[in-house]
Amino acid sequence: MVTTSASPEAEGPARLLIVSATMGEGHNATARALRAAAQRVWPGIEVEWADVLDVMGRGTGPVFRWIYATSVERLPWLYEFFYTSVWHHRWFAKAAKRVIGAWSGRRLASVIDAARPDAIVSTYPMGSTGLEWLRRHRGLSVPTAAWVSDIAPHPSWVHKGVTVNMVMHEVAVEAARRSVPGAPVAVSAPPVPGRFAPGDRGAARERLGLPDAGPLAVVSCGSLAFGDPSGAVRELLGGGPAACVVVVTGRDERLRRRLERGFAGDERVRVLGWVDDMATLMTAADLVVTNAGGATALEALACGRAVVLHDPIPGHGKANARLLEEAGLARVCAGPGELARTVRELVTRPERLRALEEAARRHTSAHRLDDDLRVFARQPGAARARPLPAPDALFLHASTPEVPQYVGTALVFEPGPPLTRKDAAGMLAAVPGVGGRLLPATLVRRARWDPGEDADPLSLVDEVVAGDLARSVDAFFSVPLDTTRALGAARLVTGLPGQRRALLVKLHHALGDGMTVLQALLSDTDTSTGLSWAIRPTTSVGGNGFRPAPGKLAGGLWELARAGRAPATPLDVAITGPDRHHAVVRLPGKEVRQAARALGVAPADLLKAVFAEAVHDVLGAQPGARFRLMAPWSLRGTGSLRAAGNHTGAVSVDLPVGPMDLRTRASLVANGLRERIDAGVPEAAHAVVRLIGRLPPRLHALAARSVYRGDWFNAIGTVMPGPRREIRWHGSVMSEAYPVLALAPGSGLAWGAMTWGRWITMVFTGTPAQAAFVDGIATRTDALLAELAGDHAGP
Repeated sequence: MVTTSASPEAEGPARLLIVSATMGEGHNATARALRAAAQRVWPGIEVEWADVLDVMGRGTGPVFRWIYATSVERLPWLYEFFYTSVWHHRWFAKAAKRVIGAWSGRRLASVIDAARPDAIVSTYPMGSTGLEWLRRHRGLSVPTAAWVSDIAPHPSWVHKGVTVNMVMHEVAVEAARRSVPGAPVAVSAPPVPGRFAPGDRGAARERLGLPDAGPLAVVSCGSLAFGDPSGAVRELLGGGPAACVVVVTGRDERLRRRLERGFAGDERVRVLGWVDDMATLMTAADLVVTNAGGATALEALACGRAVVLHDPIPGHGKANARLLEEAGLARVCAGPGELARTVRELVTRPERLRALEEAARRHTSAHRLDDDLRVFARQPGAARARPLPAPDALFLHASTPEVPQYVGTALVFEPGPPLTRKDAAGMLAAVPGVGGRLLPATLVRRARWDPGEDADPLSLVDEVVAGDLARSVDAFFSVPLDTTRALGAARLVTGLPGQRRALLVKLHHALGDGMTVLQALLSDTDTSTGLSWAIRPTTSVGGNGFRPAPGKLAGGLWELARAGRAPATPLDVAITGPDRHHAVVRLPGKEVRQAARALGVAPADLLKAVFAEAVHDVLGAQPGARFRLMAPWSLRGTGSLRAAGNHTGAVSVDLPVGPMDLRTRASLVANGLRERIDAGVPEAAHAVVRLIGRLPPRLHALAARSVYRGDWFNAIGTVMPGPRREIRWHGSVMSEAYPVLALAPGSGLAWGAMTWGRWITMVFTGTPAQAAFVDGIATRTDALLAELAGDHAGP
């Protein structure tokens, strides 16, 4: 498809976040122009808006606006000193950015996580600084642009850590690169609303009731009306006695009343307050006089009008004036009488006025804002190395060559259209960070995720022919991931009985929990539209918002401390290699749920109780024997529901494995779990993981290994939710999905269960040396549930 600036883009971001601030109206005006351009280029795009000053905390906006206005109006020398200091002392600019970036970045993180944007545009320096901080410290990877709406870029405006800094003219490029060496810089069209465009001067004057003949000047000092425009008005009248002057005082009502009194009776002067239709007023003018050179100057230039900077305000006003004059887009009148002389010159030499207007038209027609926005959005996201959050780092620290840590699945497909390695690579690529690598902690640096060479997902997929699913799972999950190259792998298995196929997927556990895997895989399916959780996960930049109630946290910590070490069982073994043995079980979901209802427990509790019964039958446990199961427990809230990473706690429960009837066992298991959950054990376990993450890097690694090992539990077991509807992938029915869990050091058994369509699927994982136990427990679990399902099957 051929696209032009006048036709919508076929593909583009679905969600755009604009970060602005109410500091005057210029930054918001730029943001509104970018929003309108995005909606033209990508019809239907969702545009979210954040005022960074509001996000930074209550009262921040009013305080910063007061400081800015007071400095410019009453302490201009101080504002000029600050401005020049940031230019001349690079350390000062870096220090200011470090403080502001950490502040605004942390506050923007939750906004970004909620909006899940595909691209972010900032029109205010503090917003851009926060985005740069998030990219460096939290792994923000979507394209980000700092739109510098002043003609003169300032070190606070320009950032090396964003995708691009958009400046308003070629003369600003060198200044931007000088202010921040190495910063990516490009030139943009003035970001002004489309109504600011060359138009008929006479028609505009008639519409506004202004004189149709003679020179007309518009004096505007922006929405905050900095400075005293009365001097400019007098010079304009002195330079062109027949001139008409329209003064716009913005939101400063006191200034408006004072000027009305000062020029009362002079029909050549009209004083206006806030003007909604500045485009028409500028079109009516011959000359636009301002003192800051920001949005007012850009809007005037877009209308093709001559611009004069009179007595520029300190700091950015003077800098804008210098660059506008250098670019041939404005005249600067800094001293007494200069404005009057300039007006006389332009009135008597109209060709010079026309030259300024022509320069304005050439400048504004050299670029199109729609095209500039489109080019920016095509820039690839640039992921940077980032520290791993403590819940993710836990699995990097706990992983060893003998006990690698991963989460995985085996997906089974009915006969249908061919499935390819390319299809599998697309599914694998839905997991954030899968092409990167993990860097272990050093003496001073925490464990990190690093983009590395960003491995091609297709290179992470192979294809084999096999006739047995369980043995294929054994072979695939017995080969550890090469985490120096990538953090995931997939295998397409063909040749299964009945012409079925399977896709095996494994991911390093540091990338995410089972929910991350489920969301990523479902997001790539043909039927993802109707599934609320089938949305591609994104890397969170704001954490999971974990805020447990103090009382519940204290209760959970007490329960953890009171539990002590796990009882000894035959499954507590030293694991000497990565080879694994798996047993696969498929159960009728409807009948299992009916059996659970008949016993008065939840299906997940029934599965744990049946597992306990199987342990009793296989291991021959004596009366009063216990078997501690560690069950991962999701702590995802609304802010982390779609975030990649590990957002889980754990609840350990001592399963009764002595002789007793199943109803009693199921009741004991359900009550034991509920007591531990109500006491806050999952939250306490997660809090401990986060707390040890505050230790120095090497101590953190040691502590993580000490808490995630078989001393504290005998097995890992989890029951995950899943879709009950039919799932298709590239036209093939995905009839079964089996969750595959990794072992923990010192613990020889792990199992996962999941609802999938009309089935409940289970995979038991152990070492080859424990194969007899694994197969025995799996076979007995299958038989017990089949017996229950038969007893409680409905009509």
